[in-house]
Amino acid sequence: MKHLLKIIVFFSIYCNGQAVKDTLTTEEKDSVVDVKSSWYGRSMFTALTTGSDAKGETLSQRITRNVEFGRSFGSVDVGLAFGEFKHMVVDSSSIKYTELRVSMDACQFGIFSNEISIGAGYMFNSKTPVMMEISSTLYAQVTDKFGFGFVFGDIDFVGNYDDANKSFFGLYLRYGLIRSEGGILTNKLHIVNHIRNHKNRKRNKIF
Repeated sequence: MKHLLKIIVFFSIYCNGQAVKDTLTTEEKDSVVDVKSSWYGRSMFTALTTGSDAKGETLSQRITRNVEFGRSFGSVDVGLAFGEFKHMVVDSSSIKYTELRVSMDACQFGIFSNEISIGAGYMFNSKTPVMMEISSTLYAQVTDKFGFGFVFGDIDFVGNYDDANKSFFGLYLRYGLIRSEGGILTNKLHIVNHIRNHKNRKRNKIF
């Protein structure tokens, strides 16, 4: 009988106590923020030159490539490009160059963009050392940081006694932040919040 009374007393104390249960909830969401400036990289990994100055060149001699690194400020990219023309008629050889290039986001529609670029550079060991470029790009931002597109334009080469001109068409990759339709750099952040919820059960009385 004593043991039964002890069990009843302990059970009543337990039922009159308060039980607290903690649960941890994980909340994930994407947040888009505006960015004033950001680093970018671009590569015209393959392109072909055309025009009157390309006559007599083989297909392999018409290949040109370059890489570009710089900084984006709003709707403008300012970068330095390094590249090579496989063959120049006036020099009868391949020529490397460096170029300062400014690109402006002319139109943005969702992930698709159109840019206008102007540039001026220097051709090493060339009879036409000064180069001036105007080009346009059409590309799609396929991920948050990578874009893939098509580029075409014209380059004039100027020297003391020689002039030349080449048109080019090529493909390129761009690494950098996406822009909004207003031309503003935006960064998509993936935020994970851990929220602790407290669930209190009411005190139960049986006596």
